[in-house]
Amino acid sequence: MTAHVTIDLPDAALREMGLDPARLPRELLEAAVLRWFEEGRLSQGQAATALGLPRGQFFDLLQTHRLSPVQMTPTDLREDFRSA
Repeated sequence: MTAHVTIDLPDAALREMGLDPARLPRELLEAAVLRWFEEGRLSQGQAATALGLPRGQFFDLLQTHRLSPVQMTPTDLREDFRSA
């Protein structure tokens, strides 16, 4: 299944953000997927697939946006180290 979304964004907003209207759908998709990844709603593999990227390129995208590929909270990490 594929979902299609329509968004009305004023031209002035596009210009102010420096967005190319032709790239807007891709930028919105990346923004949504990266946000859902950060929230833990998507795994690395799911996020890469949603963007049509191999996992290595997804890691590159994370680096470009200064996001961590690690989806563990500090509490999760402490518990993981305690049980190791």
